Amino acid sequence: MKAAARLTLLWLLLALAGCGYHVPGSGDAWVGQQGRTLYVELFANRTVEPYLDTIVTDEVATQFARSRLVALVEERAGADLLMVGTVTGFDSQAVAYDADDNISEYRASMTVKARLVRRSDGTVLWQADLRRSETYPAQLDKSQQQGEESLAARIVARRIAEDLLARLLAAF
Repeated sequence: MKAAARLTLLWLLLALAGCGYHVPGSGDAWVGQQGRTLYVELFANRTVEPYLDTIVTDEVATQFARSRLVALVEERAGADLLMVGTVTGFDSQAVAYDADDNISEYRASMTVKARLVRRSDGTVLWQADLRRSETYPAQLDKSQQQGEESLAARIVARRIAEDLLARLLAAF
């Protein structure tokens, strides 16, 4: 039995080593090139939905703080790189109905335009439009419905931030 367990463990280790998966580290190549410090500017909000600028900015900063690619700085002047962006779209639409034709589920969708800029000369190193969505249940109570939509917006912002960081990595 021990031989079978060892063989299984060896097979698992070989499979993981062969698939190319790894946790991004300081040695990864990424579009930020030699930049080692980053300032995340407050994302602009071009939607009518309040607070999306803060939510997206917080989620992007959190993702970079968790990575070892760059060190976040609090002053724009102290950064090699700038992450700038705009929330360009947000909507929430009904996507499912119950047997009585009442809305049972909504989908919140968000679009963000993001750019990584070298601060010293203003060169845009990377830019992309990112879009994600999340479904959430309908509620009879209006305040609960708004709470569900806000939670869905936060989830969407987190996924966009994760996508943003993943796209900035040039090598996995």
